[in-house]
Amino acid sequence: MAKKLSAQSVNSLKTYASAAAITLLCGGLVAAMVFGNSSLERRASAVLDPHEVIIDMVWPAARAEADSQAAADKTPRTWMPLACREQILSLAKTAASPSSDLLKAEQLSRISKALEQSGWFAKLPLITRKPGGVIRVDGQWRIPAANVRHANQSYLISWDGRPMPTGVETSLSIFDPAVGPPRDSTGDRDFTRPWGGEDVAACLELLSKLSVQPWLGQVQGIDASQYAKSGTLIIVTDNNTKVVWGGRPSKPALGEVSTSQKLEHLRQLVKDTKRIDANYPLIYINQERLQFDISATATAIRLPEELAAKIADSEDDAGR
Repeated sequence: MAKKLSAQSVNSLKTYASAAAITLLCGGLVAAMVFGNSSLERRASAVLDPHEVIIDMVWPAARAEADSQAAADKTPRTWMPLACREQILSLAKTAASPSSDLLKAEQLSRISKALEQSGWFAKLPLITRKPGGVIRVDGQWRIPAANVRHANQSYLISWDGRPMPTGVETSLSIFDPAVGPPRDSTGDRDFTRPWGGEDVAACLELLSKLSVQPWLGQVQGIDASQYAKSGTLIIVTDNNTKVVWGGRPSKPALGEVSTSQKLEHLRQLVKDTKRIDANYPLIYINQERLQFDISATATAIRLPEELAAKIADSEDDAGR
């Protein structure tokens, strides 16, 4: 005859049965979520166009002077040239492929990383999905600052000091820095690292000061060739003349006048002669008194009498 189970044994069996039922139920829910989501992704992807990824790129805003023309031409209001826009869109679409990944988070991550490494963005752009299978890209764009001329090559650089891809025109240049652009392990330009050495950073700092001046059109760029040796920056004008600026704006060299005084010298020169170089091949604005090199133009250039008198006074003071 079978033994009658005690009340304690019955309760234990009920507990084990309940635990087993809960385990099976949870397992079933997890499986349903995993396989159900996969099924949902496949069904949603099938509804979307399997042959094209739609990228909605938020382009950098146009400069104010070009904005009205862009509106009239019905083109995107951006300073980014069409060829560059096409390249960036192609890069984003390549990173997004295949289109069957349209609902996977890895796809957005691939796009973000590819665009950050492209040299066009200052940091990882924000990638989000929009209705209709659209992928929206919004980020902080790098702004072209100057062309860096090194070893007979020209490299575009942004205001944050990092190299950029070619394709955007800029009128300013940095001439002959001590080292070339940063390179990655394969020897290609590394768009994620700042240009090595202090000279390029110093040139960008000076260009940012000059870029807001009304006479910026007279500036061709900054000669960095003397910076590593003596800490001297030289402004190169549109006439290929030179204006010796001296130390970087945030760190004037010992014995130099302040950055504000240097700018005041330039303002006075423009007022008196209409030129930041006073029509001389070489001038120095880093001292209390302006110094002019007249060796190449002593008989060829006639200066306003007032400025000529200033130069004479300076020479007399130096001879005493």
